[in-house]
Amino acid sequence: MKKLILVALMTLPVLTQAQTFKYQKDISGFKHYKGDVTLTGTYSRTLDPAYLEYMGDGICFEPNKTSSALIPRPKDDERPAWFCFNNFEQAKKIFKLPDTIKKGYCKYEGKATITIKDYNLFVEETEGFDLTQLVLAKNITPAQVVKCEVNN
Repeated sequence: MKKLILVALMTLPVLTQAQTFKYQKDISGFKHYKGDVTLTGTYSRTLDPAYLEYMGDGICFEPNKTSSALIPRPKDDERPAWFCFNNFEQAKKIFKLPDTIKKGYCKYEGKATITIKDYNLFVEETEGFDLTQLVLAKNITPAQVVKCEVNN
């Protein structure tokens, strides 16, 4: 009996770490989910003027392959998991991202482990992206500048 209790207590932390989003409702081109999850991957901010004019300024995140499985996606949606933070100013401060970039460079990026809360999956057949709230970030590598891609 003591072994059973010990095994149960040892697995409890694993069960409490299981994080999932629960679907709530559809509003204005988004499927809204409640919950939180911790992910590892790459954060970025693109400051290329052409990109900013088209998509606007945002701080975004691409989870690694393992973490991507935790992001809600309809079965037929083959887009990679990628989202931006709706609390832009807080994300900018957490990742220490500047508002300007050197000529010839288009974005900043770095690695981090983040916790997000409440996920809004963009489902419209137009340009847009998923949104979520950044709660916490750790293991943050300093952002590196990335050169602009040259189109021939």
